[in-house]
Amino acid sequence: MPRPDDVGVGTALLIFNRDRKVLLGKRKGAHRAGCWAPPGGWLDRPDASTDKAVIRETLEETGLVVVRCWRFYWTTEDHPELEARTVTLYHIANEHDWYGEPQVMEPHKCEEWDWFALDELPQPLFPGIDEALDEYRERGM
Repeated sequence: MPRPDDVGVGTALLIFNRDRKVLLGKRKGAHRAGCWAPPGGWLDRPDASTDKAVIRETLEETGLVVVRCWRFYWTTEDHPELEARTVTLYHIANEHDWYGEPQVMEPHKCEEWDWFALDELPQPLFPGIDEALDEYRERGM
């Protein structure tokens, strides 16, 4: 039986603009610095749902106001540097589900935010994102 601190639950939001580009930020100051990732973070106890958690994280990290999102896909990743395994719950927000302009709200955690076409993704990607985006493509969304 795993100890509770062996497994973390994270959330991530795949935000798409009207050009069907996805928003990714370049991480810094934390594990996997230099990797590109969507907004997201740990599911905290006060969060009423995964939707509320990812909306909160997105506002904290990007300044974007998300009015609705959909549960989409989950992945599992090993993070030896944390001595942990994570389950990441991916959500989707399309162009009419959010407003604002992405900003670096936590400069100690993120260098920049940018929009990327699905066939021109930056490297390296944070673990699990390629799997979630492959599922997005396969579903023809």
